[in-house]
Amino acid sequence: MFNSALLNSILLTRPLLTRSSLTRFSLKSIADTMKMLSAYRRKQQGLFIISSVLVLLSIAAFTLTSVTVAVSDFQAVQEALGVTQERYLDTKKEMRNISSQLRTQPHNTVALGNTSIAHTIVSSVYHGSEAQTVKAFDIRLHHAKSNTKVKQRFLRYPSLIKIPTTLQATTPDTNLTQWLFNRSASALMPTYFPLSVVASSCTDLDEATMHWINGDCELNKNDVEHSSSVNPMLLIIKNGHLTVLGGTSFYGVIILLSDDGIVYSATVKHGASINGALTSSHTITVQNDGALTYSPHVLRTLQQAPKLAKIIAVPGSWHAQF
Repeated sequence: MFNSALLNSILLTRPLLTRSSLTRFSLKSIADTMKMLSAYRRKQQGLFIISSVLVLLSIAAFTLTSVTVAVSDFQAVQEALGVTQERYLDTKKEMRNISSQLRTQPHNTVALGNTSIAHTIVSSVYHGSEAQTVKAFDIRLHHAKSNTKVKQRFLRYPSLIKIPTTLQATTPDTNLTQWLFNRSASALMPTYFPLSVVASSCTDLDEATMHWINGDCELNKNDVEHSSSVNPMLLIIKNGHLTVLGGTSFYGVIILLSDDGIVYSATVKHGASINGALTSSHTITVQNDGALTYSPHVLRTLQQAPKLAKIIAVPGSWHAQF
């Protein structure tokens, strides 16, 4: 027979077992879910950190690239500026070279020192109030290895600005140097003349257009054999006596200057001659047994002598383009 008590026991017990199992299953599921969520969150945090690191690395890489490019550009600019500066200095040097040559020679005979630089020179001729010849030179230079272009104007004029007058050739004039050179006697120095030769006597004078003698000067025909009507001389004697020996022919201007209060003398011996002018800025004693001939032609020739020419840059005429 079927045991009803046993059946009832089974029926009463089974539901309790099912609820317990469900409870354990639910707790396990929740725990597993929490674990999964925790793992997911850790994964998300890891991805966020990795993403942040990647962004920072990208920013760093971009910054590094930008800095590298900037440094490279800066170096390129510096190199370009260095090359431009070098070309500019070469051009300035060539401008000085050309202007130096223009002081004594025609503009169409100028020789370039730098074959990379092309040049053009336009000259203009003017005449001063005393018929002085003044030349203007407009120089343009272009460096072939760059776009450097410069231009400047120069003026060439005689250092003997005016020639002595007939009165100055016979009478001392305290303003003589101011008239001739636009310089006071105290300010006039040998360096005023481009190619002056300075000596303490007139013995064996070098072949030159301008001589500055500190002390006595005795001239013989050998001392001035290179002097002529087409090649006259400018002779300045500072604090000294002048003696021109017989047989000596001097062409040009002789100027006696003094700043020590001594009355100096000028002696022209028999058979000697001075063609041009003998002048002084102070009282002197003159003994003329030869010939003193005032010659405007010789004086003009001396004034126009290339070796007595001076050249200056016109202020404000320098222009540069890069």
